[in-house]
Amino acid sequence: MNKTAFITGVTAGIGDASARKFVSQGWQVVGTGRRRDRLDALASELGDFFHPVMLDMRCPDDFEPVLAALPERYRSVDLLLNNAGLAPPTTDFQNSEQEPLDVAIDTNVSGLVALTRGLLPRIIERKGTIINLSSVAGSYPYRGGAVYAGTKAFVRQFSLGLRCDLHGTGV
Repeated sequence: MNKTAFITGVTAGIGDASARKFVSQGWQVVGTGRRRDRLDALASELGDFFHPVMLDMRCPDDFEPVLAALPERYRSVDLLLNNAGLAPPTTDFQNSEQEPLDVAIDTNVSGLVALTRGLLPRIIERKGTIINLSSVAGSYPYRGGAVYAGTKAFVRQFSLGLRCDLHGTGV
């Protein structure tokens, strides 16, 4: 029986590298991203052990239908790697536009929480693992990073609280 990893943000950086690593270690990977061309290229390269899913972390209403539509072999999730995230422009907060701030909050916080909640029953059933990627920005502020740093501090605290809530579940 193969293990399945659900990895967000596989179209670049750490997500891409993680998908490649897990597949090379014999895992099945559900990989999400917003860029169809990159998902398709990764799927072509990784083959049958990779299932690409178009998913925008800012659209939690899409999560339930996407999860319900997963092929049977990818429905049991042993690992959730919440990697998707982004930073708004590094403009001083007082000079920033609201829309890019909302995009970062919706992606880095709201989407992560909703997807984790949606996958949690499967992960508990498998006594799986959740990895939420944060950033040193959550602990070390920098000019123009108020919102990004705040979202990454949230990810760390959410992870610690979730760990308490899941105590005794095997996750």
